[in-house]
Amino acid sequence: MESLKCLSKDCVNLLHKNKLLRALIRAEVILDTLKNVHIPEETKDETIKNYIKKLNLKKDEDLTKWLNANELSYKDFEAMVLSEVKLKEYCSNNFGSNIESRFMERKNQLDVVVYSIIRVSSYFKSREIYFRLTEKSATFGDLVDQFSEGIEKQTRGAIGPYPLTKAHPKLANLLRNSKVGEIQEPIEIDKTFLVVRLDSYQSARLDNDMRNKMGLELFEQLIISKVNDLNKQLVDQFIKTDIN
Repeated sequence: MESLKCLSKDCVNLLHKNKLLRALIRAEVILDTLKNVHIPEETKDETIKNYIKKLNLKKDEDLTKWLNANELSYKDFEAMVLSEVKLKEYCSNNFGSNIESRFMERKNQLDVVVYSIIRVSSYFKSREIYFRLTEKSATFGDLVDQFSEGIEKQTRGAIGPYPLTKAHPKLANLLRNSKVGEIQEPIEIDKTFLVVRLDSYQSARLDNDMRNKMGLELFEQLIISKVNDLNKQLVDQFIKTDIN
């Protein structure tokens, strides 16, 4: 990439040694990738105006003082403010046809759950809790207060909203196949017995926010690939040659 050609052998070695080379490459790759994205003048003006308003800069001299204090030129300020708009526009223009397939690949990982849990170290105690809940002789919260040995005791058993993928695989599978409000028989995870109730299951939908999220994920994949290639090129050119 053109902007990286100014790096000398000593500079590359210093950046690499201090684990800064990839960060520099990443910043330059993003700038290069977005540089030709066209933003309508009306959108530019509105975005900049809103940002200045957000900073509570009411006069031109206020903006000048802010730029000076942050050591930014107006051109740098404009680039910073418009970066998010350019990123969304790039994703829309380049990944639109791939967003749905990306979503379908990731859907199970994007679902969000709220559940209640009681954790105990005794299997027999977990069975007792399960039967008391199914027979409705006690409430979930009361049994959490009385028996639970986990941090969920602080929330009377409630966990979430929580991405399903962050749960233990065995627990995630149980929740994925549960009905809302149903008390599940105890399961063992890491020598602890869990009694679980699914409280809500929010299945991921491909709305505008999710489209943006999937576009950003695809953009990140692209950037990582470019950074890996350029980093390897520079390391092979300036560092591995010294080792050999």
